[in-house]
Amino acid sequence: MKLTRCLMVGLYGIENSGVRHLTSMLKQRGGYRADLMFFKDWRHNRVEWPEESEYALLVDLIEREGYHIVGLSFGSPYYRVAIEVTRRIKERLGDKVIVVWGGLHPTLTPDHCIDHADMVCVGEGEYALLELVNRYERGEALDTVPNLWVRGADGEVTRNPTSELVTDLDDLPFREFGGDDKFMIDNGVLTRGDPLVHHREYRIFASRGCPYKCAYCYNSSLRAIFPEGKGNYHRRRSVDNVMAELRLAREKMPNMAWVKFDDDTFVFPKRWLREFCEKYKAEFGDLPFDCMLTPDVARLENLRMLRDAGLRGCQMGIEAGSDREQKEVYDRTSTVAQILAFDEMNLELGLDCKYDVIIDNPLAYTSDKDALFHLLMDLKSPYKIYLYSLTLYPRSSVTEKMIDAGYATESDVEGFATKSFRQFRVSIDWQRSNEDKFYLALYMLVNKRFIPREWIRKVYRSEFWRRHPDLLLELAQSANLVRMTSIAAEMAFRGELSLQKVREYGNIRKMINQ
Repeated sequence: MKLTRCLMVGLYGIENSGVRHLTSMLKQRGGYRADLMFFKDWRHNRVEWPEESEYALLVDLIEREGYHIVGLSFGSPYYRVAIEVTRRIKERLGDKVIVVWGGLHPTLTPDHCIDHADMVCVGEGEYALLELVNRYERGEALDTVPNLWVRGADGEVTRNPTSELVTDLDDLPFREFGGDDKFMIDNGVLTRGDPLVHHREYRIFASRGCPYKCAYCYNSSLRAIFPEGKGNYHRRRSVDNVMAELRLAREKMPNMAWVKFDDDTFVFPKRWLREFCEKYKAEFGDLPFDCMLTPDVARLENLRMLRDAGLRGCQMGIEAGSDREQKEVYDRTSTVAQILAFDEMNLELGLDCKYDVIIDNPLAYTSDKDALFHLLMDLKSPYKIYLYSLTLYPRSSVTEKMIDAGYATESDVEGFATKSFRQFRVSIDWQRSNEDKFYLALYMLVNKRFIPREWIRKVYRSEFWRRHPDLLLELAQSANLVRMTSIAAEMAFRGELSLQKVREYGNIRKMINQ
């Protein structure tokens, strides 16, 4: 019987696939006791810092259960929370516990993170963590494990090289799910059990990585860490492997009613798509699914196959309304013509489309903002619009462009900054220029089909509304409230309006646009 006990901690997110995969690897491949902790839940634009009592609940659990290795997985916004969690663990337990950091932020900025953690995992962690725990169990040296930076007792840091990327995704066990070896700390309370088990939506990845290098996205940064010699960055699972996970999820989730594919973009060879559509429809035809798409690879034949297999909706990145901003600022290959072409396809397909748009970009010209308004007005099929505020992440190329242009400093980059705590998706209470307020109001109005298009055009041409954008924003927010009420009613009718969704998004002043 193996003696080493591990706790994987995910910060702000019960979905956290990273810690779920790591926990599964330790349990299924290593035979270790590996428990899972979700520390604090995410809430749209209302992310709260932990209370002192919540830190204490976590450290008490670690001490009581006698964990030897504690892993923290987190993104850049939660860097300072990770520091505080680790400090309290080490103050109470010292060298009795090894604290390992992993996830996006430690991978991108290990030089900052190693000052606080005993070890930092750079890159994919499944095999690195398993090797670390195996060595700990055998009493062997820990400072030569690939992918790990290790801080010794003397403060010296050993920086081990990164391994090749996992080539065969089918070889990885499915992510950990269900069971009573899960914990959550939120609202000052420690609860036991997996909070996902009773959800109606199951989220899954059929691939890992992304074929694109968009300037605002972490994928552009990760590609620099994993050059071609480390293996293909964008990899896919077999269709049978995906079906097997869905089969297992349906067994464990009695309320499962639909599937969300969380791949950065649902791009696969036609042979894979054809096999997927046939097998999904045959076995899971009663479960509609959603996915993310990009305009430049949208093909009517493929979309018809997916719709017939159960695709009901998609989320697509428009991001900008001009080819200049798409290419020069965001390094994207999509064009306005391709976005309009997809819109024409959707007149036939009838998919529930959500378009992602980025605003609050100092590198955007007035002409770019103008172009986005006209693009949104030109879309013919009904759509929802998800407005995101440009957020700067470590080592992304748009961050470098902003710093080089003098619009930002290192203190504005997530990790040091926490903008996404308050302004991830756009809300109207964020400080903006009058011009940006005016265009934001227009973007909020254009997809509300109950508002006459001609009235929106008059507003666009009016100097009065340009000079008084705050009033226009309030009108736009009122229209948004009408739309959101209708959407909430539809979701409730379909059984999709869960308490979790209400907790995440239920705030009038910070209400997202739809």
